[in-house]
Amino acid sequence: MIVYLDLIFFMNFFYDLLLLMTVSVVLKRKRKLRYHLISALFGALSIFLLFLNINSFVLFTIKIIISIIMCLISFGFISIRYSLNNILYLYMCSFILAGFLYLVDIETSYDHEGIIFFFNGINPNCLLLILLSPIILFLYYRSSKKLKDTYSLYYNVNICFDNVCLNCLAFLDSGNNLLDPITHKGIIIVNKKKLTGIVNIRAPVYVPYQTINGHNLMKCYKPSYIIINNHKIYNYLIGESEYSFSDGIDCLLNYKLKEDNYV
Repeated sequence: MIVYLDLIFFMNFFYDLLLLMTVSVVLKRKRKLRYHLISALFGALSIFLLFLNINSFVLFTIKIIISIIMCLISFGFISIRYSLNNILYLYMCSFILAGFLYLVDIETSYDHEGIIFFFNGINPNCLLLILLSPIILFLYYRSSKKLKDTYSLYYNVNICFDNVCLNCLAFLDSGNNLLDPITHKGIIIVNKKKLTGIVNIRAPVYVPYQTINGHNLMKCYKPSYIIINNHKIYNYLIGESEYSFSDGIDCLLNYKLKEDNYV
């Protein structure tokens, strides 16, 4: 039996690429295509493990490690939860695609030996790849275009307290219009974990705010200054949030920043 390694390699590469792009579309990840290409290339190289004299358990373990590295290359590392979601969805998409391909192979092959299928003429997997590619590419393009508008609301922010500066990934939240009723300063809401140690630098002030559960007090700090888009800002407070934000966001910017033309 003749095995065309180049054909197997390129098919693995393109299927890995489609899987990574599918995960990117489903989870709305903003990553450039080149990262998916590098990751798919790394994953496709794993076919050469089949020629090594290693047992099934070791091979399975190596494949798990490879899939984790592929996700890290494609989507980067923001948090453990973020990475676990990427890996989980990669496997979910892989199981769905693999099951579909197995059904196609069973129905269209004239014979098979284990997971090796024999066909008369062209392998239907190639035809399936040709059909799937433009669909996934279109969805990826459309999703990337939408994400471009969404991610225009993301900013890198430096919050400085004396000699301590916090680098934060921030999101401009139209729902955050919190103001200190006394000084009328806008409040930028920051994850509590990010502010660890700040309590030793600044004494807090408490600002009342209202939620659907009623009135409450938010612990706030006066920073030395905040840097956003090369603007040095002094007239804002930093509010401490007990809750974590999604997608690695550290803080929610006050919408007043847009009105003040800082963003």
